[in-house]
Amino acid sequence: MLTALALGARELASLSVPPPNVALSRISFPSKTLQPAMHQRLIAEGPVQALLTDISQAAIDKARDDATSKAPPSFARERQLRLQKSAKISVIKNPTALNPRPETVHTTSPGYGPPAARFTDIAAEYFVCPLINQFWIFFRDEQAREERLSRQSDPLYRYRGSGTGLVLNPIVLAQFISTLGVLVHAGRNAPQWLAVVAPDSLELAITLGTRPVSQADDEDEDLDPASRAEWGQATTSKDKEASVLVASLELALVVLDGCLDLDGGRSLGLEHTRLALSAGEWAGNLLSWLEQGLRVAGGGGTQEVRLKRAAAGVMLKVEEISERWGRSMISM
Repeated sequence: MLTALALGARELASLSVPPPNVALSRISFPSKTLQPAMHQRLIAEGPVQALLTDISQAAIDKARDDATSKAPPSFARERQLRLQKSAKISVIKNPTALNPRPETVHTTSPGYGPPAARFTDIAAEYFVCPLINQFWIFFRDEQAREERLSRQSDPLYRYRGSGTGLVLNPIVLAQFISTLGVLVHAGRNAPQWLAVVAPDSLELAITLGTRPVSQADDEDEDLDPASRAEWGQATTSKDKEASVLVASLELALVVLDGCLDLDGGRSLGLEHTRLALSAGEWAGNLLSWLEQGLRVAGGGGTQEVRLKRAAAGVMLKVEEISERWGRSMISM
């Protein structure tokens, strides 16, 4: 369902959809009875992860190009205004063609019904915001249920929200975050994107990337209290699966890149300063922990490369926003 939602949104937004890289006879989502390693192998071949990886890679390449050829924005804008040609004046031979009669105006073609809605007009109302709001409601209910049943003396009757086959399981949760990233990127030209979609999506990415989704995930049996105090918040990132961290960082990267493209990061940097700075701090700390040898569950190989690349991209985007609006941003 999440794959169909992401690909359908891409088609509505008139964006390219990648061709399937697996045989049509194979299932698009693995069975719950498979081993976790087989789950990860089948999920990694899905189109949603490939789409989000390409989107985040394009954002990182754009940040790298801007950093190599950095120039004062005022000079670049002034040069663009000087080089811009003035519009030519053309003579209209038929004045009625510009202002037709009311009876000749057809809003719809006969026999074809109303025109199709653009994705930018319905992205926030029907796609992104309901997905985020319903997830927060579900997340609250799951934590309340887990807290209510945690007092059971028998572990058999305790409930774990991130158990196998549930929505908060790392496999499904990573797929959900990746789908949300594709939807957010496809609807970046929506009128509500800067005011509603961007901050809500960034808050969700930071929360799922830093906070435990289950009480059992907050218990680290591998570290003693001294090591836990030394690593600090790194234990939270260590407990999380690499796929969830990668998807959360790439979602944050999509939001930050869209804000920089639309208004130079002004609305996010000035109206949601804490979110922007929190994303930079989270990515910076995670990248430094990885360089010091912190191992993330399910990491290694391509996941480790994607994790470091996404964290570095988020850091670059936040630094760019801070350089532009640092004097006006509220001090933390």
